[in-house]
Amino acid sequence: MVVRERPAGWVLVIALALGVAACGGEEPSVPQVAATPTADPELVGEVSATFATYRSGVVQGDAGAVLGALDEGSVEAMARVAELAETADEATVRDLPAADQLLVLTYRLRPELLEGDDPYENLVEAGLAGQDRSLWDLGDISPVRDDVAIGVVTDPATSAPTPQRWRFEREGDVWRFDLVEAHRLLSDAIDAAADRAGVGVDDLVAATVVDLSGEDPRTVQELYTETP
Repeated sequence: MVVRERPAGWVLVIALALGVAACGGEEPSVPQVAATPTADPELVGEVSATFATYRSGVVQGDAGAVLGALDEGSVEAMARVAELAETADEATVRDLPAADQLLVLTYRLRPELLEGDDPYENLVEAGLAGQDRSLWDLGDISPVRDDVAIGVVTDPATSAPTPQRWRFEREGDVWRFDLVEAHRLLSDAIDAAADRAGVGVDDLVAATVVDLSGEDPRTVQELYTETP
């Protein structure tokens, strides 16, 4: 298979989903916590730096930077998704949240990414873990408790706040990005977009992968059933 040099399919869906959510309609779930109204400058600086490190690492294909910015639960979750790409049957894949479906199909389209000790590291280094604008920008940051903070997602074109929130968790003395929560939020937004379009989530995922790869729809559908 030949994959074109274009943004990863899940990035395109995420950008669409965030735009839809920000413009109204059903809001995807956000962390159900009440943040305190202010944050000290040190916390804001550390959380902002973590997000900047993650985003620049994604853009530059710097797996060390990306993995270093993620919390432990997110690193473990990305490893589980890679395992599913190798072993899961069709029903299991179609039942996954949209963001995880997109990752599974990406791995199956590029099975060489599953080689070695860390497939997610390979995914990042291949430039298939996202792109800068897909993550939008980070606005106001507020502490939830000593070890959790949330950041308002803002539209990079207008700097306007959106309903979305990124979650950060402090591990030891370091703030890290909660990619699991981000995937959950984004999957909810994709679900809402698919519902409004009158298509299944897996149909929207598959169509995005077709657009990404240039493969015919039948080949992409086979990714649901064929393990590497």
